[in-house]
Amino acid sequence: MVVKEENGRWKIIRLELDHNHPLYPGNREQLFSGHKYMTEMEKAIIRTLNANNIATRQMISILSYLRGGVTALPYKKKDVANFRTKLNRVISGSDMKQALNYFIEKKNKDPSFFYKFDVDEHLRVKNIFWRDAESLKYYAEFGDCVSFDTTYMTNKYNLPFAPFVGVTGHGHTCFFGCAFICDETIDTFKWVFESFIEAMGGKHPTTIITDQDAAMKAAIEQTFPNTKHRNCLFHIKTKCYNKNLKCFASNEGLPEEFEDVVGNSLTIEEFETLWTQMIADYKLENNKYFNKIAQQEVSTNARIKRNVGPTYSITSFLTEYQRIVDVINVAEDIEDNANKQKTPKEMEFGYSIELQAMEMYNRNILSKFMKELRATTRLSYKELEQQGQYEVWEKHNQIHKRHRLRKYIVITDLTNGREDYSCICGKFNKDGILCSHILKILVETEASKIPDKYIIERWRKKERKMQLKKVASNTGTDDILRFNILSRKAAELTSKGATKEEAMEYLLEEFSRIGKNLDIMLATRNKEIPQETSTADALGPTRERPSFHKEKRETREAKKMESNGGTRKGESKKTTAEED
Repeated sequence: MVVKEENGRWKIIRLELDHNHPLYPGNREQLFSGHKYMTEMEKAIIRTLNANNIATRQMISILSYLRGGVTALPYKKKDVANFRTKLNRVISGSDMKQALNYFIEKKNKDPSFFYKFDVDEHLRVKNIFWRDAESLKYYAEFGDCVSFDTTYMTNKYNLPFAPFVGVTGHGHTCFFGCAFICDETIDTFKWVFESFIEAMGGKHPTTIITDQDAAMKAAIEQTFPNTKHRNCLFHIKTKCYNKNLKCFASNEGLPEEFEDVVGNSLTIEEFETLWTQMIADYKLENNKYFNKIAQQEVSTNARIKRNVGPTYSITSFLTEYQRIVDVINVAEDIEDNANKQKTPKEMEFGYSIELQAMEMYNRNILSKFMKELRATTRLSYKELEQQGQYEVWEKHNQIHKRHRLRKYIVITDLTNGREDYSCICGKFNKDGILCSHILKILVETEASKIPDKYIIERWRKKERKMQLKKVASNTGTDDILRFNILSRKAAELTSKGATKEEAMEYLLEEFSRIGKNLDIMLATRNKEIPQETSTADALGPTRERPSFHKEKRETREAKKMESNGGTRKGESKKTTAEED
């Protein structure tokens, strides 16, 4: 069609009704950009699924099921992904204000909650630190060793997320505190560490484990002068792999040799000898990183990376972070209860040290101990010095062998009432559990028990390691709980109602009637119950609740409310955060 404007009017001067291309199949017109649409209900479903970190492809499966098949969807996977990105990028301009309101609300609910903002000369936020009440209690019990990591970029501002992480008595990861930082300079790290000390009442950790960062090291020396600082082996290995992908791929056997040298060397001398040999065998003399890595040493958990991504706003991140913390706390409660209520199965070997471990260790730690105890069956030993020194090695007739067989020296001192055991592998110093080599000697020398000092306090069963503060029930929590209960019930009814037209019409009528009754109920409550009085107190022990099965009574009450000036629709409420 060709049009032309003449004297202020548009005039069609040519029209061609025949198409010059094949027509698109009529059953797929929903894929045209003009036909794409997403209902509000579908958007609400995506919001719910997004809040629970459901993958986009799984969202498409759910939405297509509700629509009756993939071909019925008027949008594509990319459209859902774009909508998710918008959800995670919300409140861009006011994100920091929203984060502040979030912290204020947390502080109002729990006075022991701690947060701190660092701003520049223009009053723009540079760094954020926060710590909740549970973290304080975790730190009081398990804060001797802290891991600090800044390798996560988990928000749309590229602010490094820096968690202070520890390990609980069940071997679970826990958070002692967290920070968002603007850069990785000495001054920034000092601010974070000083905020951490302030949040923890001045208590310094005994040991801190970090990634390899010169600025961080300098800040630790100034802020934690009496704390032992170690680098994380995980980061050293990961960085080496990332920087030498081609090198590892083109040299068969190098990954296994690298893991063995780094992970299993028993002494500094052995490590240096094997490392030099590996460099020569694989001709890595000109590889700068391999020549540098031996002078350095580096963990942190990947839970955050699995649950949040680079499109997240600060407030979206805080919401997801709280969910992760709640999962950790629930896992601790489950293990605490399991320790009380569940007893281990029958002993595998019948050793007295096995029974002792079953009685003393938390379940998860007992599982790790039993792995070491089972490994003793694959070991041989010989006594080098009477009741003093033993040599332990893996039996040579095993099908599955290590990359390089080693002999381990176990030294004992049982003189003058001492009960000292040490192994060159150093597992007890690293993990707090006796290695299979020492257990082999305990078993073969028929020791009746493990010395108490080798069952460390952290891993022991306790009546209750921590009384995590239970947040008092509040209106918001109760509303969510009631909403979930009602949603499930409503879903059951709508599922039945969708099977027949008659059933659907019946449900719609009933929903309309119930909605009117609810409006009357809520209006009556708002009118009769003073704001500072609880519902139960206002109704009293003998007062009957209004019956909403009688239409006449409903009408009378509704008219009464209107004449008395009841609560109007659309009336807004001021929030504490907004007033602040």
